[in-house]
Amino acid sequence: MRDCIGGVTDRAADELPERVRPAFTPAVAARFVADTDALDLDPAQRDVVQAIAAASTGSVYLWGGVGRGKSMLAERYLAAFLPEPVLRLHLNELFRRLQAELVRDWKAPAIVLRRLLHGVRVLLVDEFHVHDVADAVYLDALLNVTADDDISLIATSNYAPADLLPDPRLHDRFLPAIARIESSFAVVPIGDGPDHRTTGADAHTRFASGVWQVGPAADVRSADAGVVLRADGIPLPALSVEGAQVTFDFADLCEAPLGVRQYQWLSDRYSELTLRSVPDLATVRREPLMRFTTLVDVLYDHDVRFVVHAHAPFDTLRQAAHVPPDADRALSRLRALGG
Repeated sequence: MRDCIGGVTDRAADELPERVRPAFTPAVAARFVADTDALDLDPAQRDVVQAIAAASTGSVYLWGGVGRGKSMLAERYLAAFLPEPVLRLHLNELFRRLQAELVRDWKAPAIVLRRLLHGVRVLLVDEFHVHDVADAVYLDALLNVTADDDISLIATSNYAPADLLPDPRLHDRFLPAIARIESSFAVVPIGDGPDHRTTGADAHTRFASGVWQVGPAADVRSADAGVVLRADGIPLPALSVEGAQVTFDFADLCEAPLGVRQYQWLSDRYSELTLRSVPDLATVRREPLMRFTTLVDVLYDHDVRFVVHAHAPFDTLRQAAHVPPDADRALSRLRALGG
């Protein structure tokens, strides 16, 4: 899916015309209801449509369990704002763009965000989460900028607002932002129901065409000598590269100090990624395991086919000493793979 639709201009911020009307109008709600009317939604999803349509604000915080169709509903809602200039970004992509700008020209995050969101009237941020201080700083700035600039913000999350930044040592620092979400957004929970990623209703068909294979072939290496890529400027050894297909060893991709930017770089260039020598996830240390779940997120969001050769099923992830915060989401996505 294109991450930007609508007519976002390149004019300087001080040239923007004064906004005299909100992006959200009753017509937006009516279009959203009409667009979803013919969909095969479960009862909890229907309740979400009605709650969003009845809201008095265009800013929506839609949260609930994995695979419940939050992204699909949020994208339908975003489309109802057209022809307003709208932008859809996964949170990881938003952070990647923000960090890249900060590296090039350090300024306050709010200044950089205004540059990135220049001309946007409605922003959809998928997979909204706050796990550390950096997340908190960036997202607090995002909430301020969107509020000050009258940008409607649509967020999907696996977390209720009160559960963001769950680390008890840090949680109090995000309480003002949580209060802002709860007071300024239509906070809409999606009730329990089927995981649509496992029922064939998921649109990420290329990712889901991948496979998780368990067996001795996990450690079989390519006969060629491999190649060293430069992923967003970082040297990254690959076992093989064949056209749009790339193969890595788990250690090189998840134990090395890589992050979202390198995984995004790969997803922008390859349509299939194979990962070999994947150990039993129950035995993997905290940092490599978090990198692995981040990799799954990025590949899923970019719809990259994911082929895994592992020593154990993926659900041993739950037996790890340090289960990643977003393990439920990663496992839901991995269940889409064949075996």
